[in-house]
Amino acid sequence: MSRKFALAAAVAAGLTVGVALPAAAAAPAVIAVAQDPITEADVEARATEFEVVIEALAEEAASIRADAALSDEQKSARIDAAIAAKQPEIDAFLNYLEAFIRQEAGSEGMDAAQTDMVVDMIRSQFAQLPAALKSGEFTGMGG
Repeated sequence: MSRKFALAAAVAAGLTVGVALPAAAAAPAVIAVAQDPITEADVEARATEFEVVIEALAEEAASIRADAALSDEQKSARIDAAIAAKQPEIDAFLNYLEAFIRQEAGSEGMDAAQTDMVVDMIRSQFAQLPAALKSGEFTGMGG
């Protein structure tokens, strides 16, 4: 794995959990990469911006979980609503990471199966966000 792939993986691993992105939503970002290559500095800047979003979401979920007036079902529904409100930003960040990975895979001659495996690894991190926010196991962005 190259340094750039390691960067993308580290960003995803630093986010200890996440949300899955529908495959169709990734196509526009991949097209944009062909026109404007993403640099490591770009990925790091986006990760910093995303950290603010995800940490605010985690704080909101913690506040909801701590509300003794709410039932477990109400807490779950409110956390789902909070996640849904941030879903466009979550999707945009995941889209960006995927675009970076696919860009780097192309420049390094990685085959499609290997590239998909790296993308799937990162998506699996994001797929854990709802459960982790509901349980309180979300530990935020690493780094």
